[in-house]
Amino acid sequence: MAKFLSRALTAVLVFSYGLFTLVLYGLIAVKNGTYFKRPTEKEELELQLARDRLWNLSEDFEGLSHHMLTLQSGFKFHFVANDKPNTPETINSDRPLVIFIHGFPDSWAIWRHILKSPSLRQAASLVAIDLPGYGGSESLDKYDATNVLEKLTELIITLRTEYGVDSSEESNKKRTIIVAHDWGCVLSMRLAAEAPALAHRFILSNGPIAKLVQANIRRILSTTKKMLGNAWRSPRHARVPLMQALRTLAPLGRQFFLSGYIFAMQMPVPFVLQFLTGGNYSLLKGVHLRASGGILTPYEAAEGMASSMGPSVAEFKSKTASGDTYPATLENERAFAHVMHMAGYYRDHASVARWVKSIETVASLHSISSGSELRHSSSGAGLFDEGPTGALKASSTIFWGQQDIALDQRICLDGMNDFLVNDSQIVLLPRTGHWTPVEPESRAALIKVVEWAAQGEQGDVGTVIQKSYPGAKVTVRR
Repeated sequence: MAKFLSRALTAVLVFSYGLFTLVLYGLIAVKNGTYFKRPTEKEELELQLARDRLWNLSEDFEGLSHHMLTLQSGFKFHFVANDKPNTPETINSDRPLVIFIHGFPDSWAIWRHILKSPSLRQAASLVAIDLPGYGGSESLDKYDATNVLEKLTELIITLRTEYGVDSSEESNKKRTIIVAHDWGCVLSMRLAAEAPALAHRFILSNGPIAKLVQANIRRILSTTKKMLGNAWRSPRHARVPLMQALRTLAPLGRQFFLSGYIFAMQMPVPFVLQFLTGGNYSLLKGVHLRASGGILTPYEAAEGMASSMGPSVAEFKSKTASGDTYPATLENERAFAHVMHMAGYYRDHASVARWVKSIETVASLHSISSGSELRHSSSGAGLFDEGPTGALKASSTIFWGQQDIALDQRICLDGMNDFLVNDSQIVLLPRTGHWTPVEPESRAALIKVVEWAAQGEQGDVGTVIQKSYPGAKVTVRR
């Protein structure tokens, strides 16, 4: 009975805070004048043109070609690339493979500014994917950790073969780098922890390690409890411990307030649809406006929304040069109903649920790690210590925009050093917010770091970043 009451109370609290967030965001949109604003004919035309630019399979985007990849499991992924996969030229090239993984509420197109870099295109084979349920990739029935990570791992292993990283005779013939942001970062951190053989380096931006966040929350609550205990035992001198308790709780309180959208995602489907699409998509438009620094041209605004919305009916009918089409499951979702797939990552707890690896995944990971020089010293200090649960076991560069409005740095980064292996860094970007792939300074820094990784990591990464982002700080080096 007690367990049932506890669950019921939790459900009520989650719904209440989610509803509060929905109403709050709606009122903010009303105040800003966007909630009831209907798009003009020019804005609708700009959106149609943007969706054609980003999602027409028969047309390249700025020199990037569209590809559909059907995995052995039958799942269909969409991605764009500067080099065609599975051709002799690509397989025999010594250029490394760089895989970009987006977050919410985006698609491959959040990387469009970075993918245009001529120097980066010359340095590496670039692949930007759509996660399951996003953009042009197929959707899943459930977005738990096993479903999502199994599909993502199978995709990366297949891409490694089609770009000549691995073959039946030899593995790791050239470098593989994974670059990720937001939910892509969360998932890639799990890969770096549980499937580190997938890449030589992970470049991870503004997404949390779930286990580190949980550890920091427990630490804060434990410390606060002790301070409150001191105040209770000595009421006459309670002011100092009470103030200390409040200061200790401040990061947790701030993160709780910033995380209101996560609670909103847990509500019944009609509420979630209203949250994500209500007020003429005011939430998503606000996200893209915030990512741009508060100023968007009609062209940029349309591209941002087109990135989130994916292909329309017109683009669904297009074909790649090899005759591939979008997955059939997308046909009935062009009115942007696939927002519930995007919300599924939150609703099905993909960040924290257990990943049950299939036999095929275990065998594939073992195959690409055999004889590899990828392995580095573990996170822990002891010979057999693998570090704390969730520790990253591949070399990683953590990029963090310090003006993030979704994640509190103290909750997400305190203690990160214990979760990193040797040859890893944390880079703080003082003038950048959450959307590092979009903001001009941070995306320039990202280009330099990806080039550094692709070219063999020659020289100090801090020096490389300083050239494009003065004031960036490398705070942790392992």
